[in-house]
Amino acid sequence: MAIGFSDNWLFDVGQESNSEPKFLIHAFFAFSWFTLLIIQTRLIKKSNYKLHFKIGLIGIIIYYLLTLTIWNIYYDNYALKNDLIQLIKPLEAFSVLLVTLAFLNRKKNSQKHKEYITFGTFCLIGPALDRTVFHLFGPAYMMWPMFILYWMLFGFFIWYKKKFTWYMGFWIIFWFYSLYPLISRMI
Repeated sequence: MAIGFSDNWLFDVGQESNSEPKFLIHAFFAFSWFTLLIIQTRLIKKSNYKLHFKIGLIGIIIYYLLTLTIWNIYYDNYALKNDLIQLIKPLEAFSVLLVTLAFLNRKKNSQKHKEYITFGTFCLIGPALDRTVFHLFGPAYMMWPMFILYWMLFGFFIWYKKKFTWYMGFWIIFWFYSLYPLISRMI
């Protein structure tokens, strides 16, 4: 996240978006969400489940606010330009579904809760991964490192789970769909 959006979040490189409230609000909620993921993992490791549940309630609110900021950015970027194909973001919608399922499973099935939170967050970080690869390799050489990074991370989920799951199958479908805007910019 830090590398992908460092030009807006950490450093002022003179982009117009550095002063736009929608990007600053998005950065705040994204930073808060990822910080809470680290804190929550630490609380579980320390067996402080009571505080984990309390902070989780705050976390789910932050997550939904984060996704609202994403949809606001997409709306401004694509709907107002009548580019409805790029407005459809199935990975982000799928992320909302998985994190909601994680929240609903928080007391019933801690393993599903953990898997859905983690994979749901993975579905959401595409733009940060894309920009990270762009900054590290440049536009001419970003395609293969991007593919390798995505599939390596995806492979870690299969390795961890020791099987291919329904949500992994949907990710593949939605991920290939999400490549359209990237490929159309390159052509």
